[in-house]
Amino acid sequence: MMKTPYDNRLEPIDEKLVQLIAKRNRLSKGTNGMPTSEQYERWSKEYEIDPSFLAPVFAAMHNPRRFPRFPVSPQHLQKIVPIMRKVEKDSVTYQLTRMEQYEESSLVHVDMFAPEDYDTFEFDVQLTLAVSSDKEYEVQMHHGHSGTNQASYAYTVIPKLPDVLDGYHFQLKPYPQHSRSHPPQRILNQEIDFKSV
Repeated sequence: MMKTPYDNRLEPIDEKLVQLIAKRNRLSKGTNGMPTSEQYERWSKEYEIDPSFLAPVFAAMHNPRRFPRFPVSPQHLQKIVPIMRKVEKDSVTYQLTRMEQYEESSLVHVDMFAPEDYDTFEFDVQLTLAVSSDKEYEVQMHHGHSGTNQASYAYTVIPKLPDVLDGYHFQLKPYPQHSRSHPPQRILNQEIDFKSV
């Protein structure tokens, strides 16, 4: 298949982008460089760019190291470790339930649900998992599904997490993307902080 040649008209724009990215990386070092969902929404309207396009761009700049290759599907399950950390926010319960331990990665499961007497909504989850400790980890969503007042997601974490998670801090962070649910819907995009134990 023949590769389309680079459009040289883009070169001055691309060079300016690289200059701005380099400047941003220097300024944001050691800080929280992830914009809020409100900022994504404002820029999306002002510049007519879908928020789901912006989110991975900022995520890559937030962690400019080379991204590791995630396994398509983890193989050779070694054990299942219960986690059971729970947070309630705005009538929705968020639970880190368990992690599946594989040879090179962990699969962390998160459930979200509303009480039985809650208004009926289709959950639209726009969150990603973040792991903090004295070691650096990469996270990618492995699979997930949402339904009426409930959702379940699993995130691949590499390298593999230890079986004992004392001192490990888990958060769900906003990650704007295309809305896939049908109205009436409730977008879940607020930061959730699972306290360390």
